[in-house]
Parts: sequence; structure tokens; C-alpha cells
Amino acid sequence: MDKPKVYLKADASAIIGYGHFIRTLALADMLKDDFDCTFFTCHPTPYQVSEMEKVCPHVTLQEETHYDDFLSCLRGDEIVVLDNYFFTTDYQRAIKEKGCRLVCIDDMHDKHYVADYVINHGLTNQELFDCETYTKLCLGYEYALLRKPFLSKQTRAERNCIVVTFGGVDEFDITSKAILQLLDVTNEKIVAIVGDGYHPKNSFIDNERVIYRTKLSAQQMADTFNSASLVICSASSVCIEALACGAIIAAGWFVDNQKELYENLAKEGRIIPLGNIEKEIRISDVFLVSITPSTFDATRVKSHFLHIFSDLAKGRYLRKVRQEDLDRIYEWSNDPADRAGSFNSEPIIYENHIKWFAKLQTLKDVTLYVFIVNREPVGQAKITLKGDGSAEVGYGIAANSRGKGLGNTIIPLVENEVFLYFHVTQMIAEVKSNNIPSLKIFSRNHYKKVKESEGIVLYIKELS
Repeated sequence: MDKPKVYLKADASAIIGYGHFIRTLALADMLKDDFDCTFFTCHPTPYQVSEMEKVCPHVTLQEETHYDDFLSCLRGDEIVVLDNYFFTTDYQRAIKEKGCRLVCIDDMHDKHYVADYVINHGLTNQELFDCETYTKLCLGYEYALLRKPFLSKQTRAERNCIVVTFGGVDEFDITSKAILQLLDVTNEKIVAIVGDGYHPKNSFIDNERVIYRTKLSAQQMADTFNSASLVICSASSVCIEALACGAIIAAGWFVDNQKELYENLAKEGRIIPLGNIEKEIRISDVFLVSITPSTFDATRVKSHFLHIFSDLAKGRYLRKVRQEDLDRIYEWSNDPADRAGSFNSEPIIYENHIKWFAKLQTLKDVTLYVFIVNREPVGQAKITLKGDGSAEVGYGIAANSRGKGLGNTIIPLVENEVFLYFHVTQMIAEVKSNNIPSLKIFSRNHYKKVKESEGIVLYIKELS
């Protein structure tokens, strides 16, 4: 059987830097064994070519015509991944009109998304995004686009240097400003990681305490971060990589797309905040702050991406409920058949539903999902964590989608969700004994009947 095709498009240059290219190629590297990946980019440098050749086939596009040229390559059976701020809503629609499934990687939320998935590892607030009802928002560090060496458990080496890195271009030469101040306040060795596009106003190449390094492999980057007593950087993908290494990080921002990630990292206490560093960076302040290295488990990141792309290829997936789903959930839950199968069969009062829905958003142990099939919301699932490694599952299929076997689809999706994201190893389901369709669904999905009492059947399934 042929593997699903994934076409990934991201560019790099002295103007936009290499961040988009590197993280999208990292995604291709995670997917390449299970998907047929091809990378598209404009005018790649020899370094980019060498990196792509390690991962998957690549296609070079002309900058003047790359939008149309990329569209002409699509046949409609591909999953397309776009990573750039310049892909407008209309361009997204043009890809969808080809019949493709679409994933947008975007640090911003400044447009309407018609993509099936939107990946943003810097934000967690769904309400910031304007998107379609079928769009799944993949938000937070569990969706960090990390390169292979950062996906495994990191081993800290002897901390013998301070690392300074502000991207491959660093047009404001923040690197030199940071080095100059560090030379005054510390005796540690300083490692400056720079790119081909970096042209410093001040160079410390003759200073024996300063080492410039460029064209580092992902493994070399990980080794450098693991040996650092401190990493000074911008709030970008590099910052997330340093975070995965458990490094102590001082970070600031100097372009708009970094600001929200910076604010989230600062709010969570994961970095020593440096503020807007475009014009000024105050390194002396860093040494006045005591901070515990942040923990970030990146070992499940690859599993998360394989999970979501596999679901996307099938056109069936779960997304977390959003405010826009208020009336939809009310309609589904108040359906006579759904009420008959519920423990409380009384009709739901709308005002009570509004209060319940609002409370739901504050609960950490309960998550409600909307079930998407071929871009249409067709049902819901609720997960309640029990605190003992188990979770209770409940589900409902919309009236116009019943009789299609979707119950047998939604249950495995729920199981994957709780196993990957909540580390749950046991599923529990309680079903009314007269709810024959649900009894059959859980039995077919290998749930074991362990108890029946007062008209309620208890099922349990162990997850491996």
C-alpha cells in the first residue's frame, strides 16, 4: 500500500532567516518513515540542499513564480504543509480547492484559517484563532517542531560555557551587544552560534574567550546546549530546542512573531525575561535572577505528529471544543435519542447548558472534543481523568450521522488521545443496559464487561 503523500513548503533567506525551513524539515524527518514526503523551497543554499538530502526528496522553486508553481504540482491526494506568514487565506483556499488536506505552521494568528490543522507551539489559547469549524488547533509545546536529537531524553554535560544565539541573520547584531556585556560580567567561555547571513558590526574573533560557530548540525546544537550554563537567545524555535535540553535560558524578542511566545515563556517562568531586545539588551540583569531549569518532555513529540497526520490522512480526527460549538453541542446533547441513552434523560435547559459549557472550560480533568469526518462535525466525545491512571469516556454521534459505524471510529481516536496526551493506561465506560448500540460499540472495541448493577454496565479496557 502506498504511503500518504506529504508536500512541505518552507523558505529561508537572509531576510526571513532559516527558522521556518529548519522546523518544517524537522517535521518531515519525523514523518518520513510513515509518509511519502517531498520538500519544496525557493533557491536553496548548498547547506539547505545537504540538509534536505538527509531527509527526503526536494524540489526547487523559482521565487518569482513559486506560489503558482507549487499549486501546479498538486494533484489533490496530498497533505500540504505550509510554513510562512505570507500564505494568505485565499492561497489556503486554492490548495483546498485542489482537494488537498492542509496544515499551516504559523506563529501568528492574523488571518482566517481554512486549513485542517494549524500548528503553533507558542500559544495555548484557542480563542485567539479565526478558523473553520473543522480546523484542529495543535497548540503548545507538545507540538514543538523539534529536530531528532532534541526528541530523546537529554543528558547534561559539564556546564562550561555561555551560549549566545539570535538566529542565522541577526540583522540588529544583538550577538555582539550580548558578547560585549558578557565579557564584562563573567569569566566563562562564550560560544556564539551564528549563520551565513550574519554580518557583525563588532567582531570578537581575536578574543580567546569567544568562539564563533556556524553551520552546526542538530546534534552539535543539542550538545552545545547541554554543555551550557546559560543560553541567551530570542523567543524562537531555537529557544524551544534549548528548553528541551533543560537549559537555563535568558530570552527576549525583536520581531512581532516572537512576542507572544516570549510572553508565554515569561509568564510560565521558563526563561529569564529580557524584553524587547531590538535596540538594547541588558545582560547584567540576567545574573541578578535565580531560575530553576525548566522541564519539557519532548520524547512524545514525534508520536503526537504521527498520530495527527495519520488521522488527517484518513479524514477523521478529534479537535478540542471551542466557544463556537456552544449551540452545536446543545443540539446534539438534547437530541431525544441522546437523552434516552444518558443517565439523566430529562431535556437540557439552554441556560443550564451555557453555565455547564462555561464551567467546562475551567476543568483540568475533563476535556470535550468535537469529532470531525471529512471536514464535517459529526459528534462529540468527553474524557474525564480519574487521577489513578484511568479515564472515563463518553461519546455521542449526531442524529444525521448515525448508522454509519462512526462509533467504532471515535472510540479508537479517544483512546489514542488519552494515551498520548494524558498518559492514561486504562479506559472506563459506563453504559445504560438498554443502550444496545453503545453496548455493542464498546464490546467490539475490546472493552471488558466487569459489572452490571441497577441498569448500568461498567466496561474497562487496558491500553498498551
